Amino acid sequence: MGCHMKGIFVNQLSASGVPYADAIVSGYKTIETRNRDMLSHCVGEHVAVIKTVRGKMPTIVGYVTINSKLFANAQLFDLLRGCTLIPVGSKYDIHGKGKWCYCLNGAERCEPYALPKDAIRHGRSWCEFNI
Repeated sequence: MGCHMKGIFVNQLSASGVPYADAIVSGYKTIETRNRDMLSHCVGEHVAVIKTVRGKMPTIVGYVTINSKLFANAQLFDLLRGCTLIPVGSKYDIHGKGKWCYCLNGAERCEPYALPKDAIRHGRSWCEFNI
């Protein structure tokens, strides 16, 4: 019997050219963001970082711990921009009243491997699987 694990889907190729999944597992991107509170189920857990590239199979590239979450308004988001690596005006920039920010640490890179086919996907933000 394997180990049960959660994973978060992270777009690798952003419009600005920032490789977000690789930046997370390298420890450069220490805050992951979502427009809605989609990663609450993963707070306090060590999760797989799953790189997504349009037209390709999702690939696990490493692991990270999601320590906490906070809701950032535009002013706070600008202060956190260096941790999110999100450029002003990109499609991942803050829009509307605010954005959910998930604080990451303990990043580890691994040899990439395919997301198990039996993974249970919870929308486009996270999944559960056995390894």
